[in-house]
Amino acid sequence: MTPILQVESLEIKYHTREGILTAIRDTSFEVAKGQILGVVGESGCGKSTVASALMRLLPPNGEITGGRILLRGQDLCRLGEDALRRLRGKEMSMIFQDAMTSLNPVFSVEEQMVDALRAQQSDGASIGRKALREQAVEMLARVGIPDPARQIREYPHQFSGGMRQRIMIAIALMANPALLVADEPTSALDVTLEAQIINLIRGLRDELGTAIVYITHDLGVVAQLCDRVVVMYAGNIVESGGIFDVFEKPQHPYTKALLRSHPASSLRRKWLRTIPGRVPSLRDLPPGCKFATRCELATEICHTVEPRYIQVNGQRVLCHALRPDWDTVPEGWQDAEAVQISGQRSEQRKPAGEDEARSRPQEIVVETQELRTHFRDHVGGLGQILGQRGGVVRAVDGVDIQVRRGETLALVGESGSGKTTLGRTILRLEAPAGGKVVVEGQDITLFPEARIRPLRKDMQMIFQFPIASLSPRMKVSSLILEPFRIHGIEVDADRKVDELLEMVGLSSEQADKYRHQLSGGQARRVGFARALALHPDILVADEPTAGLDVSVAAGVLNLLKRLRQELDLTYIVITHNLNEIRFIADRVAVMYLGKVVELAETETLFTRPKHPYTEALMSAISIPDPRMRDKRKQIVLKGEIPSPRNPPPGCHFHPRCRYAEERCSEAVPALSPMGETDRLTACFFPERVSGGVPIAADD
Repeated sequence: MTPILQVESLEIKYHTREGILTAIRDTSFEVAKGQILGVVGESGCGKSTVASALMRLLPPNGEITGGRILLRGQDLCRLGEDALRRLRGKEMSMIFQDAMTSLNPVFSVEEQMVDALRAQQSDGASIGRKALREQAVEMLARVGIPDPARQIREYPHQFSGGMRQRIMIAIALMANPALLVADEPTSALDVTLEAQIINLIRGLRDELGTAIVYITHDLGVVAQLCDRVVVMYAGNIVESGGIFDVFEKPQHPYTKALLRSHPASSLRRKWLRTIPGRVPSLRDLPPGCKFATRCELATEICHTVEPRYIQVNGQRVLCHALRPDWDTVPEGWQDAEAVQISGQRSEQRKPAGEDEARSRPQEIVVETQELRTHFRDHVGGLGQILGQRGGVVRAVDGVDIQVRRGETLALVGESGSGKTTLGRTILRLEAPAGGKVVVEGQDITLFPEARIRPLRKDMQMIFQFPIASLSPRMKVSSLILEPFRIHGIEVDADRKVDELLEMVGLSSEQADKYRHQLSGGQARRVGFARALALHPDILVADEPTAGLDVSVAAGVLNLLKRLRQELDLTYIVITHNLNEIRFIADRVAVMYLGKVVELAETETLFTRPKHPYTEALMSAISIPDPRMRDKRKQIVLKGEIPSPRNPPPGCHFHPRCRYAEERCSEAVPALSPMGETDRLTACFFPERVSGGVPIAADD
């Protein structure tokens, strides 16, 4: 097939105060009509730089210094800004990572879509605004916006995150471009919305024949969506090929390391495999192979000589080990498939929920009874003048859970289901509207702040955004010591800082840094050290790996698990990443619109869900195995989670449930035992649910 896009020996440099830095080197790939190319790699590998270069949207200090970008044979690198403006939107479009910052907040969706269509008209064309609006409404309907004729008049802030992303896709595809560049379009979405967007992109590709470059750090999404894949590291493509070839027989050590770091690849392992170190800075790129400093298979030549591309089994690989002109293969490469990239020993274990469940202590340390947390939805401005009254947001609406000492309970569900509010209410960071919170046998529901503060030594929280939770004016050492100052505890400052940094896997040199000098993974570890300073018994971790690369996230999960064993911690982990839950959690509580709809042992929940919502969540998990595309029964939920301001009557899930009957819209099902230990489900028809996630074999 004739390629729509051809990138040949692309080189990109940035002009900075430190000098000229090479961000992209010798990068070549192509995309045919109707083909989806996945571009993967850790943060700092150059994925988004390539995306910006394809659209000729590099920042002012960025420059394409070599190679060609051919769109239908036309070299984009030689075009002026006027010619590029005529191509953008009409021949090539882009979906950006954050739809909210890409849509103009002061213009309605209609104004933005109609203006975009008008800009894409050929010279001399004079299509009226009414006809353009009809085209825009039709495109919104194609991407799944309900009642598009009405909603097109609304503004971006009036839509949810998933709907804003659909609007971005509609704008990008309005003129049926030949090339679509998607830069992390689902990274901030829930697993159900991610499945909707992936299916939408796949369907539009099939309908329009668009060539798509899909940039992401999620290997599961690439495996389920893409036809070919490009793996980038430190500005180079280290491996490229067909999706089945690369995922089933990866050749480069970095590709193998990424795949082995994914939680779904290690379901039966005690520890996740990680990649030591981090992607090198452009200011300090090592000689030779850029991955050599992190590769435990590297030999002397890897550290001194740049590798050349080699063709192996249809894959293009940048690695010394595959050079055909070597007389002998270096020691250690003969059985590369069996080598543990992270250096950790592989330890098999039985699925969670067998021996661990039998030996787990039964002492209850956290219990909620009919817990409710409501917020008043205030009305301002004209609403107040007209006498309108605000409603009640039922963020947590009658939750009963128990957490045993030393276990990890995961709270999962879509955004807006009440997970974070429940965690904050348990720690009394939010005031409950009713029910009880019992911690270590004490009913703390009505404790005043003066009585709650001393208890905070024993219950701490790891916040979702670690950078935002750390003061920019304090060094790491001061941040870690602050809990001792608050509670008036005298300690040997230097010794305690070193001890806590070592506990979370950071070197003592990090003590003198400020938050802006830390990477995302380091900032999270500092947050862990601060939370663990007073040796709490209970730790609530809110999205502990959100926004982290797969290897960094694996290290954080290993840290959580190790600290639980060493310090006998009790965890409540809040997350929407279901792959991680299976590795870290003993039990899982599934929440929907402020209620727990299912609670069970982790392995039981994954393999035998009994609530339709749980079944849909499990079916939407992205597994890094392209063979599962046709084997799994995916249930794509319609619409999005309703607002807790006005939840549906009866079972809150019934408007999106494929098993719902009239009874479901009239009565609320109780969270009832299912005849199994610790198995509770709130559904009238649990026997109809049969879906689950298959157990991956040991890699």
